[in-house]
Amino acid sequence: MPAAAQAETRSATSLRAYDIGAGSMKSALDAWARQSNQQILYRTDDVRALRSPGVRGRLGDIQALDRILSGSGLRMHRDSSGAVAITRPAAFSSTAMQDVPAAAEPDSTAPQETSDLQDIIVTARRTEERAQKVPVSLTAFTQNTIREKGINTATDLQNFTPSLTVLGNVARNQETYTIRGMGGGGGAGTGSGPGVVGYFAEVPSSASGPGSFYDLASLQVLKGPQGTLFGRNTTGGAVLLEPVRPKMNTVEGYVEGTLGNLRRRSAQGALNLPIIDNLLAIRVAGQFDKRDGYVRDVLTGRDYLNRNNFSLRLGVQFNPTDTINSYTAVNYVDVDEHGGGSILLAVRPGSPYAALLQPYLAQRQAHGVRQTSSGVNTFEKAKNLLVLNNTTWSPTPELTIKNVFSYGRTRSTSATDRDSTPLPIADLLGAFPGGYNNNLRTITEELQARYDDGRFSLQGGGFYLDEKSPSPLTFLTVNPLQAGILGGGPIVLPGFAQTLLGVNGPLLPALNIQPDASVRGRSKALYAQAQYKIAPTLTATAGFRWTWDTFDGDIQSYQDAQSYQVFNRLAALGFVSQAQAAQVIGLNANLCVYDAFLAVAAGGFPTRKYPNCTKPAFSGESDGPTWHLGLDWQADPQTLVYAVSRRGYKSGANNPIVTLFLGSDYPLAPVKPERVTDAEVGLKRDWTIGGVKARTNLAAFYTWFNDVQVIQRAAIAGSDILANAKRARVIGLEFEGLIVPFKPLTISGTYSYNDAKFLDYVTIPIPAIPSALTAAQPSRNLSSTPFTFVARHKFSLDGRLALPIPAAEGDMAIRATYSWQSRQRVAADAQPFDTIAPYGLLNLRLEWNQVRGAPLDLAIYGTNVLDTPYRITANTGYNNSGFSNSIYGEPAQYGLSLRYRF
Repeated sequence: MPAAAQAETRSATSLRAYDIGAGSMKSALDAWARQSNQQILYRTDDVRALRSPGVRGRLGDIQALDRILSGSGLRMHRDSSGAVAITRPAAFSSTAMQDVPAAAEPDSTAPQETSDLQDIIVTARRTEERAQKVPVSLTAFTQNTIREKGINTATDLQNFTPSLTVLGNVARNQETYTIRGMGGGGGAGTGSGPGVVGYFAEVPSSASGPGSFYDLASLQVLKGPQGTLFGRNTTGGAVLLEPVRPKMNTVEGYVEGTLGNLRRRSAQGALNLPIIDNLLAIRVAGQFDKRDGYVRDVLTGRDYLNRNNFSLRLGVQFNPTDTINSYTAVNYVDVDEHGGGSILLAVRPGSPYAALLQPYLAQRQAHGVRQTSSGVNTFEKAKNLLVLNNTTWSPTPELTIKNVFSYGRTRSTSATDRDSTPLPIADLLGAFPGGYNNNLRTITEELQARYDDGRFSLQGGGFYLDEKSPSPLTFLTVNPLQAGILGGGPIVLPGFAQTLLGVNGPLLPALNIQPDASVRGRSKALYAQAQYKIAPTLTATAGFRWTWDTFDGDIQSYQDAQSYQVFNRLAALGFVSQAQAAQVIGLNANLCVYDAFLAVAAGGFPTRKYPNCTKPAFSGESDGPTWHLGLDWQADPQTLVYAVSRRGYKSGANNPIVTLFLGSDYPLAPVKPERVTDAEVGLKRDWTIGGVKARTNLAAFYTWFNDVQVIQRAAIAGSDILANAKRARVIGLEFEGLIVPFKPLTISGTYSYNDAKFLDYVTIPIPAIPSALTAAQPSRNLSSTPFTFVARHKFSLDGRLALPIPAAEGDMAIRATYSWQSRQRVAADAQPFDTIAPYGLLNLRLEWNQVRGAPLDLAIYGTNVLDTPYRITANTGYNNSGFSNSIYGEPAQYGLSLRYRF
């Protein structure tokens, strides 16, 4: 008998004491290798999303392994040396099995074989599954895909994701996701919030901007309401960032550096270190990104929209037993950038500042969109810290208990020039020194239990969120002084007066100080979702969740005394009398802003001065249900067909500015919760026809809304307010496909169609408010108008052609990616620049992976190589403040990146 056969016979008949608990398939296979003293080979991606019932007792090695693999679909093989290999049949995975030693993970940074159809592991249903087996519409990226497509921020992500739009207001890093027309709205403490929530390692995170898209196991965009398993405010969807977790018994890592034009220099890297075999491992990762700005100030030469950020991440994996694993992560992001760069687009004739703004508009039009002039030393600073722990315990093969806890601290401050000129018309100077405009401490706690016996699964739990501002939120705002006491037109100085007073510009600036404000919000929820296999290939899903929200806050503001000392100088020059100067200074210096508004509105006279200002407060609460009903059919191993309907809920809100001026009973003060219901059908299919591999994923949906929350621009005292539109709907289609016509060539593409419009939307009229300098605003019927921030058509095409070089030299390829989106409205009311024009972006890349057989990857890249100008923010105040401005996206960039893996 051959030696291998004898070894196999002995292995099958010799009994050994096994003690391997239920848990992840990878842990079970590793434990089998240790206890049997045999080598086992497997591809980690084939086992990552699988669970094993484990095995206990005296059994033969093969018999024990067979029980470990029971129900998984995995197959066991032995080669002539007696080594054991575990594979997933082609019906389950179209990627080739790679031999990986027991307890070793494949290099997560190694280039993938692009002629295969990658099936990414996702957590769309709060457990690890293959993307092609999840019956919901989603787009998933690996870290390599993120790198190859040049995705550094959410603004880049939108170019490759169907139905996703990312747009800001006047700050480039204040990125807001919109999916299928839903997103944006509200703020901490006032209720509401974004309609698309970002998650990091299963924890909701409010951080946005750069510094997050590195060393990820996956980046997932879930589309449509996700309220049952992910909670409130996911009416549009969710964006999930899953970091690479530490790996046991493996030393690995990578270092990558990039150099490019605009003095681009950036680097990132990760190091995985085992501390105690099979018990403790850590992973340290970090990145920094520096680049000059691409917009210049024609007056000062300062560059805007630069990059200067860094982030650090520590992960600790602790597996004290085969049934318990605990992941702890600390993630820190620091941003210190110039910001700014907004471009004046339009000025409304006859508006208060039209005559002053027109020369700057003409100047900007002559210089183009890469030059501006500003009266503010703009900046964007942020420090975001997130500490989390995700611990799971599997006391039996069928039961898993998970606890997810997090502590987050988000602090940011920014100075913005909202009028995009040197004039002090609408300038935010940031916070007090050492203070922040936004300062939130967030704690979340979620306890979840999951039962799964193969045919029936049930997961449920409770969620709690508490957020508050641990220290005062402070603001410094500059606006022009007005003639009169509280109203009237702006004070405009002639040229000689500007020279005598040393004032830079014709308007006299006044500084408004917010020394103290606070916000607090709480959310609680209970939920459960069940799946039942009606037949081996037919599964029904039903889930329900109820959420309770409360929110409150207060605010204080006063007029800076120094702003009014200029009247003493005006009196000395003879422009006003000493009595007039004394009267203006005496009345306005340190005047409590909101107390003054209330006094004037009541027909009285303002007298209250700082620090004796009152602190107007606001509060609210709301609650609501969400649910999920679905049916999916695995027609064959390559084909998934599904239908699903879901309800989403977004918290109600309060408009503090309305409460202040019009009272808490005015219809615009409270904002109703937003309710969203959708119906979606989808098909996920992998094809192999005559050796040609292809994948086609298709989803069609209809979404209808009740009390949809919308922004009404500059409605009261120049402030935006949140309102409700009674009914709206979105009809859409999404497609993602990939084809490998022959091995060197891979072509992929995406497309989305979204027809989003209001069905019943009549704005509530606002009376004239003299104390707030607000004119009467009549009701408007906006029914049948389209949603803002939705591109009806979006598509992307990506082609990669492998070049014919010897295998020993590595893998060389050229890649071209083109993304395009149709026009999208950014203002509900008609005005100039109320629409972002259609635009397309072309990226090119030459990559050489495994250079001459070494673990070295080299790439030469170009992004937006046609230098297409396109807008990424919108401040549409033309019909209210009298002007509009915007920030434009990044110009053509090129560079070189080098990555070493070990």
